[in-house]
This record gives sequence, structure tokens and C-alpha cells, in this order.
Amino acid sequence: MTIEDEARVRAKELYGLAPEGFIEGRDALAVQIADEGGPELAAAIKKLRKPSVVAWAVNTASRERPADVAALLRAGDDLRQAQVAAISGKGADDLRTATQARRTKVALLAEVALETLGARGGAHRDAIVLTLEAASVDPELGGRLRDGTLDREAMPGSGLGPAGGFQLLQGGDGAGEDDVTTEEARKREAKEAERAAVVAEREAERAARRAEQLRARARDASASAEAAEAEARRLADEAKTLRRRAART
Repeated sequence: MTIEDEARVRAKELYGLAPEGFIEGRDALAVQIADEGGPELAAAIKKLRKPSVVAWAVNTASRERPADVAALLRAGDDLRQAQVAAISGKGADDLRTATQARRTKVALLAEVALETLGARGGAHRDAIVLTLEAASVDPELGGRLRDGTLDREAMPGSGLGPAGGFQLLQGGDGAGEDDVTTEEARKREAKEAERAAVVAEREAERAARRAEQLRARARDASASAEAAEAEARRLADEAKTLRRRAART
């Protein structure tokens, strides 16, 4: 466990506070840890970002519905597996089923988060949904969702780099929040492959829909061919009947 991870664990309860109370609580905890003889940990706590409004709402939903969070993370695992199978040309039906299952679980937790925000929730609906979707396929974000310690939200990516699906926005103001360490950059790079799964999922869904359209066209073409064959047989029979009648006259 890194010192940053330990800091989040020690400050876990602070993420349950309203965002406006986070900085004061964080600084008080840092002083307490320093007094206990942990200057390095205290410094790491001091650098923790204040959660954004969306992160706070999602954290609250996680604390209230831990079983639903666990179900969402399982659904994310199932979706990744179904996506890999679909990309290899099989399991399109499984992908649709897994996508719908994940969507249902995201919607359930999103409603809890929106209730937390009350009247201002509507403006944050898309960000909440995207954050839950990202957490379902990103192991680190998923862990923070499970712990209720998210400090930032996931939003549609800029399209730059291999991730292409989501980029993480920084949380609120606080000491050290503008510092981006080399370690953080390394972690972001390490997670790009996971985030790329989101883009691949969408591509696989489009491929599955295209495959279904082609199958439908093939069925229609087969039905048309059968109808044409039946009409040809009918006309041939009719011609034979007419020839027999002509022979009798």
C-alpha cells in the first residue's frame, strides 16, 4: 500500500462529509497524525483533494448501497468478458445481456446519488452515470467506489491517447491539489488499457448490432428466394396443365 493509499484509508470517513466540510476535516486529521508522530502520512493526508459534487454524491450512494456497488463491479467484470468474446466474433447475445445488466445496476445507483443532490441533481446526471460506468471497468476507480473515497468524476474523454473513453477530472480546491506527481502520471498511463475497454465495448456493441442486421437481411433474402421458387413451381405446374388441355383439344 502506498502512502497515498494509506492516507485515503485513514481519511475514509471524511469522504462521507459534505464537500464544504472536507478541507477543514482533512487539515484537522493531518495535524492529529503529525502529533502522533507520522509526518509523512500527515503530509499525504494534507494533499488529499476535496471531492467534487458528483464524486461526493456517488460516494454517498456507495455508503448507502454497498451490496449494489458490489453487484455493479461484478457486472463490469461480466461485461469485459462478454466484450472480449464479442470482439473475437462470438457471444453477441451475451454482450447485449451483459450491457443491459450493467446499465440497470448503474441506473439504480445513479438514482441514489441523484436523490442525495436533490434539486441540483439533474445537472449532474450524465456525470454520475459516466462515473459509475467508468468505475465498473476500471479496477482503481472501482476500488475507490467500493470504499466510498472517490474525489473526482469521470467525463467523456477528449479523444487523445489510447484511452479515448474517459478522462478523470480533478476534484475541488485544497492544498497541493494542483500538484500532479510523476507517480500519478504513471498510474494514469497504467490504467489506459482498462479505460480503452469502454471504447472497445461500444465498438463491440456496434459490431453486434451490425451482425444482427446482416442476419436479418439474410433471413429476408432466404424468404424471398423461397417465395420465388414457389412461384416458379406454380407457374411450371400451370404451364403443364395448359399443355395437357391443349393436347386434348
